[in-house]
Order: sequence, then structure tokens, then C-alpha cells
Amino acid sequence: MRPFWVGSAAERIGRLHGGRVTPAGSAAAPTFLAEHPRLPRLYAVDERDPGRVAAFAVGPEGALTRTGVAEIGGAGPCHVTVHPDGGWLYAACYGDGVVSALALDVHGDLTGDPVVLPHHGRGPHPDRQQGPHAHSTWVSPGGGWLVAADLGTDQLRAYRLEGGRPGGEPVLSDLPAGSGPRHAAVVGDRVHVACELSCEVVTLAWDEPSGRAEVLGAVTVVTLPPRTGTEHTLSHIEPLDARTLVVGVRGADSLAVVGLTDGVADRLLQEVLTVAWPRHLTVVDGAVLVAGERADAIGVHPRGTRLGELAETIATPAPMCLLPAR
Repeated sequence: MRPFWVGSAAERIGRLHGGRVTPAGSAAAPTFLAEHPRLPRLYAVDERDPGRVAAFAVGPEGALTRTGVAEIGGAGPCHVTVHPDGGWLYAACYGDGVVSALALDVHGDLTGDPVVLPHHGRGPHPDRQQGPHAHSTWVSPGGGWLVAADLGTDQLRAYRLEGGRPGGEPVLSDLPAGSGPRHAAVVGDRVHVACELSCEVVTLAWDEPSGRAEVLGAVTVVTLPPRTGTEHTLSHIEPLDARTLVVGVRGADSLAVVGLTDGVADRLLQEVLTVAWPRHLTVVDGAVLVAGERADAIGVHPRGTRLGELAETIATPAPMCLLPAR
């Protein structure tokens, strides 16, 4: 299996290779990671207040050397991604709903002041939606927009991109009230959103010219009782193949496999038990790897025509993000 970067709640970034995780570099709270699309640079959020992003040069055998740290103008950043052309980095801040952008130089290092995009609003959930909570971002399929999922306001927020720099007032697309959009799997002009609070996968049609998304359907993806905690919450979602998606379910500590009909998520196909509190997952050839935050372990599920049961666990402290290394 190819090497993986492992972000964690512990003060380190790990490297998974050869069936074990070894320390690769130190960081305060590197709970989400991203790589530069071309250059040997790795980026990590610091999920605290004030929020920061750190950049690392990737050396031989995966050794990391920090090249810079920048404050991003928001609290509790929980997601980071890089523009496909490598010129900008984007961070989503759960703490206060801010979306931030930082320019990257020719070496892939952080430069300049952040573009800070605050938001306002709330949702009906009395505890989780008292204000905005940006949870993830992605660049639209046509490249014209930076899109953020806001768990606190039940919205997608789209910012027009000019040379990778986001700006202006966001174009807002509403999801069902109380759904709590968290992460998305973008497949062509369809956006499949894992809604943390309602435990639904919601499919939207994306319109590139307007930057708007229209809800096409939704399906509840959990029937198992809770094993950790008292309630279920969805986490990360990825395409499993051309006709199915896989999403982590915390509480049930399971993976839900969701079927698509005409590109719309409409049925629950499988529920497979996994490591405790699956925060993140990644799909690779022959397997699905799961970051079990409360298991202190990475779970490995074989995949073929169906998703297999948990076949292996790899010990590591509080894993929260798994990123295939280039």
C-alpha cells in the first residue's frame, strides 16, 4: 500500500508506511492535511484559536521540515485544501464560520496576509447551530468558485474566484433545515453532502455559471444503534465507485455504503462496523482506510464488489485525517 500522511489530535503528523505509523513532523493540532498538487509541500491546520496553518517541506523518506506558519483570521480551522493550480490555500474554520485564503509562492510556501471571509446566521439546532461553522471547502468543478459547507447555517457558500483569490458576497444555497452539512463528494456536476446532524446524504445539482446548488434528493444512512456516545453524526464522505458512496457514521462507529440512481443518493446498501468514532476515511485500490479518533487506531476494510468487514487495525494516537502521499 502507498504511504499516507496521518493528521491527529496529538502534536504530530505521522506517516503510515509498511503497516505502521511513524512520526514525520511536529505540529500543535494537525487535525486536517493537504498536499500541494505539484511541489513537495504538506499543509496542516492548527485547530485552535487563533487558527493557524503550517507549511512543511517534504524531504527524503517523508521527513517534514516546517517552512512557515500563518494566522488565518478565524478560530478552530478543521479543513484545508489547495487550489488545483497550486497558487492558493483555503481553510475552513469551524469555531466562527470564517473561510480564509492564503496565497502560495513559487515554492509552495505561505505568503502575504489572509483573505478573511466571515459569515453570519444560524440554524434550528439549539446546541450545534447557534452561529456559522464552516466545515470544509472545495473548488467547483468548473474552477470558478470556492464552495464552503457551513454546518451552522445549513448552507453552501460559493465565492467567486479570480486567479484563485476568493471574494465578494457569497452565493448561498440552502440545504434542509437542521441538516448540518459537513463534507462533500463532488462527482461531475453533482455534489453529495454528508449532513452531520440529520445523518442524511443530500445530493445537489451544481450550476457553474450561477454558483448555486439545487437539492435533488436525500437519504438517511444509519439504522444501527449507537456504540460510542448517545447519538449519531456523519463525518467524511467519498465515492466508493461509479455507483456508490461511503460515509463515516460516528456513534454507530460504522461505514455506510450509499447507492446512486441517475447520480442521486437514494438508498442505504450496507452498514459495516469500524473503528471507534470514524472521523475521516480515504478510498484506495482494494481498501478503505478509516481514522478512528477514539480508537487510537486506523481501520482497514478490504473492498471488492462489496465493502468488507474490518480486517486490520494500525495503532496510532487519535488519528483524524488520512491523506495519500504523492
